[in-house]
Amino acid sequence: MRRLNYQYHMRLSFPLPVENHHFTLRCLPIVDERQQIENQNIYIEPSYIGGYDADSFGNRFIYGTVKNAHTQFLVKVTGTACVDAALPVPASELHKIGMFRYQTRLTGMGASLHKLREKCEKKKADQTMYEDKHLKRNSFEKEEWEQNDIVERACELMDVVYQNFEYEPGVTNVTTTAEEAAMLGRGVCQDYAHILLALCRMEWIPCRYVVGMMLGEGASHAWIEVCDGTNWIALDPTHNRMVDDTYIRISYGRDAQDCTINQGFFYGSREQVQEILVVVEEMKE
Repeated sequence: MRRLNYQYHMRLSFPLPVENHHFTLRCLPIVDERQQIENQNIYIEPSYIGGYDADSFGNRFIYGTVKNAHTQFLVKVTGTACVDAALPVPASELHKIGMFRYQTRLTGMGASLHKLREKCEKKKADQTMYEDKHLKRNSFEKEEWEQNDIVERACELMDVVYQNFEYEPGVTNVTTTAEEAAMLGRGVCQDYAHILLALCRMEWIPCRYVVGMMLGEGASHAWIEVCDGTNWIALDPTHNRMVDDTYIRISYGRDAQDCTINQGFFYGSREQVQEILVVVEEMKE
C-alpha cells in the first residue's frame, strides 16, 4: 500500500467576464475497497453555491453556481490517497456490468480498428480454442470465461495498441473517436484507452474507461478496467502495464464522455481556456 499526496488544479480563463456560471466538477477521487481518501480539501474561487452528489456510475461530483461576473474560475482539490492495488475491486451485479460490453459513439469499430485486432490473433490452434469459447458467450457466465483468459486476452490487445500507436499531444481532441485515432496512429492517453476499449468490446469483454492521476507531475491520466467475472482489473495501455498503487482513480464510465471533469454553462464570453495541473507525491513514512 502507498500513501499518495495529490493536488488537482484547474483554471478556466475567459477573455470577457461571464456570470451565472453553473458547473459540475468530477475531480474527487473514488473511495472504495482499493482506495481510501484522507484529509481532502476543496478550494473554489469565486465562491460557489451548491453541494455534492454522485452520478449513475457512483462518481462523486461538486456542483454549484457563481452568479457574479468573473474572468477566471479556479479549482484546487488536495488530499491523501491510501492505495493498495493488491486489493480487489468487486464487480457489481450482471445488469450493471452489461452496459460495459457494448460500443459507444467514441469506441465504435471501423477498418483501422479491425486491422489492429487482426494483428493480435494467436497461433491457429490457440485461436480456434478461443473462438469456440467466444461463440458460446451469449451471456456473461463465469464458467464460460476463465478469469485468466480474460486478463490475458486484454493484455494481448493492450500490447498491440502500445506497439502500433504513438503518443503525440495535439493531434486529437476530446471528440476524437477510437477509429479516428487508430487511423492517425497517434494520440494521447484518452485515445489509447478508447482504442483498447473498442478492441476488448469486440471480444465481448466488459470494460470501462477510467480517469485519474499518476505519481509525478503533469495532467490527468486515462486507462481502462476489464471485468474478469469477479473483479475489475486495471490496465494502462499508454504505458503497456497493469495499474499499480501509484495511480489514483477519480471516475469511470463507458468512455471519456461519461468522465468529463468540467461541465456546465455560463452567460457572457463564448470562449474559455482550460488549464489542468496534477501533482502526486508519495508520502515517506
